[in-house]
Amino acid sequence: MIPAFRLAFLGALLLCFAHSSFAQKKYALPERGFFQMNVPAGWSDQVREAGSSLPPTLAFRPVHGQPFEVRVTPTWRAGPDAPVFTKDWIRQQVWGAVDEVKEQSLEQNIALVEFASATGPGYYFNATDRSPKAGEYKHLLQGMVKVNELVVTFTVLTNAGQEQVTNQALTMIRTSVHVRP
Repeated sequence: MIPAFRLAFLGALLLCFAHSSFAQKKYALPERGFFQMNVPAGWSDQVREAGSSLPPTLAFRPVHGQPFEVRVTPTWRAGPDAPVFTKDWIRQQVWGAVDEVKEQSLEQNIALVEFASATGPGYYFNATDRSPKAGEYKHLLQGMVKVNELVVTFTVLTNAGQEQVTNQALTMIRTSVHVRP
């Protein structure tokens, strides 16, 4: 039997080890502060700017190993007349993305998975490409989540045996925060 203080020490050690495999990174949002994420070690990032007042897309790939791609775009309301990012609105947007991939998917029925970030609701789905072309990915996870007043769209593209990438990407998305100016 292991004494309680040793269990507590081992738990703290494992927690530190788990957190050390992520690096906290901040990405500037034009006139809106920063989008902060815990990026897994071994992932490189690239910021794809869309214009001076438009949201960037953050693209992540492995430094080494089997290829994958994770894309994250934090977006804000375009103005007071733009739709409010409600749970129902997010669900409708993700259902729209499901409709776009149904024809290429092996799955006959694609279900939405509900989840939450620290500050809002989200949905995602999984689909498998029926016949990916050379250089394309077999598995798709796509969704949207509310992070404070932002809505964050994300796409995870992987191949067989990369479930850890998907889990790390979801952790990165769930723990993301918006740091206001």
